[in-house]
Amino acid sequence: MPELLQQDTIEKRLASGWEYRDGAVHKTWQLKGFLSAMSLANAVAHLANEANHHPDMSVHDYNRLTVRITTHSAGGVTENDLALAERIEGLHREG
Repeated sequence: MPELLQQDTIEKRLASGWEYRDGAVHKTWQLKGFLSAMSLANAVAHLANEANHHPDMSVHDYNRLTVRITTHSAGGVTENDLALAERIEGLHREG
């Protein structure tokens, strides 16, 4: 099982716009519209599936996507969560 990271380690390593709360890392994007939010959600789903690490996602307010990442089996944030957040951030910068 992956090792839990300490809060100070998590906060130092989070990419811009990501935050740590309630045992998970979170980010919300406001996009151009519903289809843009769904496109990003689908792209995140593909990355997560490749990593075999599946975040909670919510498309809301028609143009917002919120992603919440935690390692359920470890009971908090691990290296796997930060790695996935970094990959997601890279994906959004490309798009």
